[in-house]
Amino acid sequence: MALGEYTSVTTQNEQLDLEVEKERRELHANPEGEAAELAQMLASRGVDPAQAQSVATQLSRDPETALRLHVLAELGLNPADKPSPWVAAVSSFFTFAVGALIPLLPFLLGFSSLAAALICGGVGLFVAGALSSRFTPRPWWWAAMRQLLFGAAAAGVTYLIGTAIGVTVS
Repeated sequence: MALGEYTSVTTQNEQLDLEVEKERRELHANPEGEAAELAQMLASRGVDPAQAQSVATQLSRDPETALRLHVLAELGLNPADKPSPWVAAVSSFFTFAVGALIPLLPFLLGFSSLAAALICGGVGLFVAGALSSRFTPRPWWWAAMRQLLFGAAAAGVTYLIGTAIGVTVS
């Protein structure tokens, strides 16, 4: 999971870099057209058209400023605000490792009950979902139920695939 997260964030950052370079080439090849485009973007956001043209001309004098504005306005991205693939990978590693331990707790404590493992896993999913609601506009119960249902669906599909290919639990 950590390697997947690292690769995902790295790829996302590479795609952003490609878009920035594309915009840089456009600014270099057609500075007047890009300044007019910037003026139009400012005017569409409520700036008086004459003022927008003046501001766009002034901002276009610095190619890096113009580049940041175009990327932000056209792509909704800030090239200076890229996530770290290492932070994503390490956080993914630890959260998945801790999450994987929760349904194993009954077995680690000497119980051999699948039901106990399923209950621990369900409680873990519910709590994780409820905690995630602190970072979203969703109510805690909605986020908790969504996480529980998605986790149960993933476990159910995994069980069905295992059954279909002949895996048995002893």
